Amino acid sequence: MGSVKQHSTPINIVVADDHPVVVMGVSKMIDELDGIRVVATATTISQLFECLSKNNCDILVCDYSFENDKEPDGLLLLEKIRRTYPEVKIILLTAHDDLVIVQRAVKAGVSGFLSKASNDTSLISSVITRVYNGEKYLDPLTSKAMLQHMMSGELSVPNLLTSNLTARELEVVRMFSRGMSVTDIAHYTDRSIKTISTQKKQAMLKLGACNDVELVNAFGKLF
Repeated sequence: MGSVKQHSTPINIVVADDHPVVVMGVSKMIDELDGIRVVATATTISQLFECLSKNNCDILVCDYSFENDKEPDGLLLLEKIRRTYPEVKIILLTAHDDLVIVQRAVKAGVSGFLSKASNDTSLISSVITRVYNGEKYLDPLTSKAMLQHMMSGELSVPNLLTSNLTARELEVVRMFSRGMSVTDIAHYTDRSIKTISTQKKQAMLKLGACNDVELVNAFGKLF
């Protein structure tokens, strides 16, 4: 794997993903590097925040989506991490490479984005070092797609639909599609039931869904 530029102190990493095999694989790659160490790992969101509270973390390597987790993931998770631990830099290692999600994740304060579909995961040491030194990073596949989008000036139909949703509406639909009720979403996002209901209705209108089944189906086609 090779070594990276040495620092006076090791770069401390927390790895979080809902797939244990991913956590093991990424941790193994990092443990083989000089000057970088994994101080904690998590497979749930509650474990993730416990790790951040108990360990000195420079960089969090984290998935965007934690399926079947009772805690909010996605943009809401990123916002909570940035709000609670603003000094921690975030590298997303995720299968969610929709350009709208990438753009909003970067806007939410993510420093690096590495798609699980990319062959660039072997360069995670370089990504970590660059992010640690204050750089932003997008993997080649995502950068190419972003460049093509910028040059064409057009969005595909799925991206166009998701871009019309606000960040809050997008996350409400994501959680609703995972089986959470409006009351559940309100509880976990610390917002009122009325607010969540309004955001859900606005999302349905924008996606052209007339009922809950059509909303879930519409969201499924987008992702």
